[in-house]
Amino acid sequence: MYAAVKPLSKYLRQKTVRIYDPIFILHSKYTIVILLACTILLSAKQYFGEPILCISTNKHTEYIQSYCWTMGTYILPGESNTSTGLPGAAFNRSGLQGLMARDQQFARLISIAEGVGPEKRGVTKRLYLRYYQWVFMILLFQSLLFHMPSYLWKVWEGHRMAQLSCEVGGAIILEDTYRTRLHMLTKYFRSKFSGIHCCYAIKYTFCEMLNLLISILNFWLMDVVFNGFWQKYIHALAAIPVYDWQLWNMMTSRVFPKVAKCEMFVYGPSGTQNVLDILCVLPLNILNEKIFAVLYVWFLFIAMLSALNMLYRLLLVCCARLRLQLLCTHLRGMPKPHVREVLTTAGYGDWFVLMGVSVNVNPTLFRELIEQLYTELMEERAAAAKRELPAAQVPGAAVPQPPQPTPSAPLAEAVASVRTLTLMAPTLNLMGSNNEIVSIDRCCDESQA
Repeated sequence: MYAAVKPLSKYLRQKTVRIYDPIFILHSKYTIVILLACTILLSAKQYFGEPILCISTNKHTEYIQSYCWTMGTYILPGESNTSTGLPGAAFNRSGLQGLMARDQQFARLISIAEGVGPEKRGVTKRLYLRYYQWVFMILLFQSLLFHMPSYLWKVWEGHRMAQLSCEVGGAIILEDTYRTRLHMLTKYFRSKFSGIHCCYAIKYTFCEMLNLLISILNFWLMDVVFNGFWQKYIHALAAIPVYDWQLWNMMTSRVFPKVAKCEMFVYGPSGTQNVLDILCVLPLNILNEKIFAVLYVWFLFIAMLSALNMLYRLLLVCCARLRLQLLCTHLRGMPKPHVREVLTTAGYGDWFVLMGVSVNVNPTLFRELIEQLYTELMEERAAAAKRELPAAQVPGAAVPQPPQPTPSAPLAEAVASVRTLTLMAPTLNLMGSNNEIVSIDRCCDESQA
């Protein structure tokens, strides 16, 4: 048995890159494993024997068993009758009321099992049971139904998270890889991908909503196929805490009867029709009643979790403060105002992708990524503020000079003549020898004397 169920454990192994939250995993992975395990158990004929065993006065037992399994068995539906005040009033059948209305307690005593007893053909109501033949297929269909959201999200996700967290998910990372991936992530989140990230988050939310809708659809499907499953099984589960196994057996037998009736027509040599009243035991329903008791609780549990998860998702979309608090839980030691500044320019989609990256990369790298985003954001804001300031208020800027007055015409001519004389004057070679410079000084002294 373990060898048959063991391959399913591979489906529950934690992946290197996590793209589902815990509730999504419970809904789309654990539920599938439970349903497939139940399917394998029900198909294991070597553990639970034949699905039906019938007793009859006819010699052809195998033929009768195949006929009753194929055509279906039936039970007599129970009807409550509170007017009699008898404790066994719930066991009365419509046929028994017609045949033995004088003594309903006697009608209870002669009933073989829940749903099995004397009847009058054409008068007694019958409840035909054919759905237990389809339990195997119903469980397979449910597993496919619950797998659909996870498959859809895996296609839509497109390995985006795997590409963002590639090579940096472990505790030990090479220095070159660390710096390269940090630069790549910083450049990625500084780019304008808000529209893509928003679409990414909407698709995931749709898959979560699909989980909830599938849970609701599953309630309706089981109630229709198993003839009031949810209403009947709630009474059966209520009998477990008080150890009322008689009530448990009665309520579960109305959905999965262990003993049922079968009717078969046999024609004699002269063509006369004879009716065979056959009693059949359904051993597989002993397992079905336990399996569906577990599934009853599990389906209610994941449906409530899916509903609460949708409310939580709506709260995240509307409350930016809650998003900030959740991101800070992955950034221990980083100032909260810095994280708030990073999220001021990020929408819900950007935050959703950041949260996905935070659970898939090294915590130190993610903290440094947010610090890098904060630093570049502050530098960008400072540069924008510097461009907006007037030039006079910028330190180190050149102060413009006032315009010079234009000189008058005579003054302009005098200045021009002075410049001409200056250009025509002989120039001194200051790079000459020391003797030349001394002789020039002596000539100047003698002329002054």
